[in-house]
Amino acid sequence: MADSQAFVRGRTSASGWWAAFALVSLVACSRVAMAGTTVAAKAVPNNEAKSSVFVPATMEKHHPPVAGAAGLVVTFLGTTSALISDGETTLMTDGYFSRVKIGKAPESQVIRPNVPAIDAALKSLPSGPVAAVFVVHSHFDHAMDAPVVAQRTGALLVGSASTANVGRGLGLPEKQLRVVSPGEQLQFGKFTVHFYRSKHFPLGEPLASVMLGNTIDTPLVPPARFDAYKEGTTFSILFEHPRGNILLHGSAGYLPGALAGVKADAILLGTGGLGDLPRAEQEAYYREVVLATGAKQIFPVHWDVMSTPFSAPLLPDTDFQHAMGFLTEMNASRGLQLALLPKGEPVLLELNHDQ
Repeated sequence: MADSQAFVRGRTSASGWWAAFALVSLVACSRVAMAGTTVAAKAVPNNEAKSSVFVPATMEKHHPPVAGAAGLVVTFLGTTSALISDGETTLMTDGYFSRVKIGKAPESQVIRPNVPAIDAALKSLPSGPVAAVFVVHSHFDHAMDAPVVAQRTGALLVGSASTANVGRGLGLPEKQLRVVSPGEQLQFGKFTVHFYRSKHFPLGEPLASVMLGNTIDTPLVPPARFDAYKEGTTFSILFEHPRGNILLHGSAGYLPGALAGVKADAILLGTGGLGDLPRAEQEAYYREVVLATGAKQIFPVHWDVMSTPFSAPLLPDTDFQHAMGFLTEMNASRGLQLALLPKGEPVLLELNHDQ
């Protein structure tokens, strides 16, 4: 979640959407291509923003990447959900597809996984087994659906003790639960997955007192109030692979020095609420996550209105324009690449990894 207004934010207007897009270079990083297409881009003037919007200009079909192709394939699924694959092993993050709308009325604050929506989303994804679902922390927009995804796919559910209790509340057997702590690493095929302690975006009150720094200590059986999904442990997760390293940093918070020595080629960077932070906090976040890891490619996640149905196009949240403007400015002098990943489209990331 981004902040205390995350549950009542409205949609951005069409003109605001294009103005926001004008702030970010949507060239799909010169070493990025859709798995089923090669994408070239051209700049389209946008008078309102006095900048340029980069949009696909041509698409030339080619064969999807297979095991042995250079790079890793990422399929962005909204919020901080994604598939990461090398053609042999496929891993998922969060797997949040219910995308419930939280209102002010008490009855709208009691939620449960939307199983038909989860099933429909899974049917729309690239086929193939999912080895594990990794949950970055245990708020509902990260952990609520993950046990259902694990049930449907046979995947291992990996996360904190709080996430395990979300799984138990939905009847997931113990053999499909794996509790991890910061500093641990797991092996899945050629992926070595590392877990680092992180910090959630600073929610405003009253949510901060209820949902941050607290744990889920017994099985959580839905339906339940949205704030029953306590934070638990917040992780940054590094997917290390011989073809390159991808870091998932799902929330716009940080712990000083937590990622020192971590090397990433690309970051799935949580930007929800980033645009609302004071400038000094934005710069500290960029320094502690982007610069500390040496990443050259930045792909924002958690930038979208998280109540938009999975079947609908993603819409940018209210702070999107400021967040993308900040990242564009910070990247400009450093030669770093910034792009939004298309929802539901496999994208081949060629990661320039030092072998």
